[in-house]
Amino acid sequence: MRDRWIELWQKLYAHTIPQDVFDELIRAYSLPGRFYHNLTHIQDCLSLFDETRFLACHPEEVELAIWFHDAVYDTRKNNNEQRSAEWAGSVIRQAGLSSDTSERISYSILATRHETEVTDTDAQLLADMDLSILGREEDVFWIYEENIRREYAWVPESQFRQRRMEILRGFLERRHIYYHEKYREMFEERARLNLKQAIARLMDAVSDA
Repeated sequence: MRDRWIELWQKLYAHTIPQDVFDELIRAYSLPGRFYHNLTHIQDCLSLFDETRFLACHPEEVELAIWFHDAVYDTRKNNNEQRSAEWAGSVIRQAGLSSDTSERISYSILATRHETEVTDTDAQLLADMDLSILGREEDVFWIYEENIRREYAWVPESQFRQRRMEILRGFLERRHIYYHEKYREMFEERARLNLKQAIARLMDAVSDA
């Protein structure tokens, strides 16, 4: 992964390659308590990006956004994406890249909040990659759900169930979960089935409580 990191900054024509930041990111994604939002998630996004990089307008920028989009992750805070984008922006500026590059990457990272409609093609691509887990095989999806619960172990069960149902219903109520047609082909149908099953399970748990 380090070789890929170095090659990425070379493609971006950075004045300096922030190799120390690579080590900082590895440590961040390896922190205790990261059961899903960890290095495996980043590797998965990078693998998926390799299959669909042809969709990107600025592929190197999307790849860098992948690296940083969950760099800061504290389940007790609601500004993780903002802080991750700020970290990315600081590194990008120190590497001598343009403010336009910094702004585009920051916008893509903030798109992974999944709270509002995203119009930029590259930001849409990162959002689709980030949500691809919803459309994976059933066993993979349920491991994801279990790991999310583990990351929020401090939240009381009833409160977690209610909030989780709200989040999953929000995705299910969209006209399309994924922006890009390619991602819809790969994940949309399975994602909707997984979401319905997860919501049903959460509702059953609430009624049994």
